[in-house]
Amino acid sequence: MKTVRHSLRSHVAAAMLLVPTAALLAMPAQAQQRAVVVQPTIQTIALNADEGLAPGSTLSIQLTATPRAADPHVVLSDRVRVNLREQRPGVYTGNYVVRRSDRIDPTQHMTARVTFGNRVYTNTFSYPPSFQALAMGAPSQAVAVGAPVIDRLVVRPMGRVEPGRELRFRLQGAPGGDAWLDIPGVISGVDLRETSPGVYEGSYTVRRRDDLDAFDRVVATLQSGNQRATARLDLRGGDDRDFTPPGLMRDRPQVYHR
Repeated sequence: MKTVRHSLRSHVAAAMLLVPTAALLAMPAQAQQRAVVVQPTIQTIALNADEGLAPGSTLSIQLTATPRAADPHVVLSDRVRVNLREQRPGVYTGNYVVRRSDRIDPTQHMTARVTFGNRVYTNTFSYPPSFQALAMGAPSQAVAVGAPVIDRLVVRPMGRVEPGRELRFRLQGAPGGDAWLDIPGVISGVDLRETSPGVYEGSYTVRRRDDLDAFDRVVATLQSGNQRATARLDLRGGDDRDFTPPGLMRDRPQVYHR
């Protein structure tokens, strides 16, 4: 009888030891699985236009949201949907030309939508104040909607300008535009890629055959629709310089209309 009781106690003890061990092994895995589930989000939107909401105006949209979304788009009115594509991880862009039949009311809201799996996520945004001013009767020419602005232009030569030296340029201005650099007599159209809303970055490595004096006349251009702003660079000041356009030295860059 004692042998039977001893055997039962041994089996029960073994079973009691197995239960918490299995539970302890399973719980971290479940917690880890829950930790990697991130709720998709739509963070910001930028809207620019070359001629406001007038027919023929080109609207440029940039949306920041969780990367790798399916079917990203923005709804501007009941019949106006702007499809977007992922320009880089988490940044979606698209353009739309306003039609005469469109009825876009800037006093209402824009709705951004992205899809992950079988679920659609939305967020609503107000139109920029300049678009709302148009709805209040302000003349379109008085509201320079979408006119690009260059706020700051920085270069880090990391030493003297010499063959083999990499120059890194950074432009801060209106988001959703197209930016580039021209080095007169050396190269045109050095791409400045928008790394975050309103921040454009690019680099150029000085070649042996380059005219080093030309780097004192570098010009950056930011274009949005049919409008553009330019800022000239002067490298003679040394490392990590901050530059603004000539003539408006600490004001706003010039805006040119094609």
